Amino acid sequence: MQIQNCPTLSRVSRATAIMTFFVVGFSMLAVAQREDANTIFATAPKVATSLNGVSVFAAPPKGFNPLTATNVELLTYGLPQRPDKAADERGYGVWERAMLSTRMHVTDVRATPYSSRTMMTSGTSEKMDASGSTAVGSSNWSGIANTNKNTKWNNNTSFTQVASVWNVPVAKAPFGDCSFSPLMEVSWNGIDGWSSGDVVQGGSGSYFTPSLSLPCLGNANYFGWVEWYPSYPIIELLCGNNPCPVSPGDDFFVVTFASPGFASQNVYVNDLTEGWYGTTSLSWKSGPGVVGNSAEYIVERPCCDSNVNEPLVNYIYEFFDFAHASNGKGTEFYPGSSSPSTLIITMNADDGSTPISHPRYYGSSGNEGKYAIWMEDLNCTYIGGCTP
Repeated sequence: MQIQNCPTLSRVSRATAIMTFFVVGFSMLAVAQREDANTIFATAPKVATSLNGVSVFAAPPKGFNPLTATNVELLTYGLPQRPDKAADERGYGVWERAMLSTRMHVTDVRATPYSSRTMMTSGTSEKMDASGSTAVGSSNWSGIANTNKNTKWNNNTSFTQVASVWNVPVAKAPFGDCSFSPLMEVSWNGIDGWSSGDVVQGGSGSYFTPSLSLPCLGNANYFGWVEWYPSYPIIELLCGNNPCPVSPGDDFFVVTFASPGFASQNVYVNDLTEGWYGTTSLSWKSGPGVVGNSAEYIVERPCCDSNVNEPLVNYIYEFFDFAHASNGKGTEFYPGSSSPSTLIITMNADDGSTPISHPRYYGSSGNEGKYAIWMEDLNCTYIGGCTP
């Protein structure tokens, strides 16, 4: 517009102005360039926490605007890269909501007595699901996992990132049976854990303790967490000196980033409803290191009391959306991917045969679409009557 309104500009001036326009335009487009997250994470400013080996990314400076920041600037403060709005409008919308939900920052962590562990098989062996995926039974996991056959890290085919959004479920005792104490579930996405001895993840937790006088009412607690098993147990996230606030119904957005082998692992957790966020960096202490051979979207009953899984809380229903993973080449995977490498995981009770949690609806089209999973509990977790 300025060029058109300036008829006295010389041809050289016009050419210079046009070149300037294209340079500026190119610079704006370059903001969407995808960066190597792990390279930037390695030198990003971090703050040590009270737990040895664990740090949190520094908060952005005052006045920092994530909606206009470059991807390098975003990653420097542990924030997910900006999706291309034109190519991925849905993904951009989720990212934009997260960037606007940054009122409080994770400042510290504390260890809990619980661990979210690798998948333990239970019940029937693997079999083909009606969708063309593989159905498996587990004593601690329920949900969906995308997998590959890697036995060591591969820069092209290992999973490098997994993301999803879900609602924090209400924690209740089984209807008609309040005899178990405590009851617990952790919802998360993560990398590894299906056929390797480690798993890196982040998520929400719902915990129910029956009261002595009114056991069916009891007390419910909710929290945000990260973990790299077996180096660390479930680590609760703190905002200031207190646990970051979490309530049932909150929308959680989690991005788990994977680095090869024994490198530090990084997990971004954002409670979109409460408005807190932060990326936690976990250095290696023990275990086989990250392979990147599975990416999961899971409801789990964690461990540990004498190495026994906790009884699963009656969470009733839970909905995962915007669930997807990518590998080093940038290839994307979804819970709705219908192939033998997609695992449909049902959690069984301690008897090894009674289902207590499973993905009720999922698919590559229709209401669920490729991104969504509708989880539900059932049998003794829902109504009691067996050891869940």
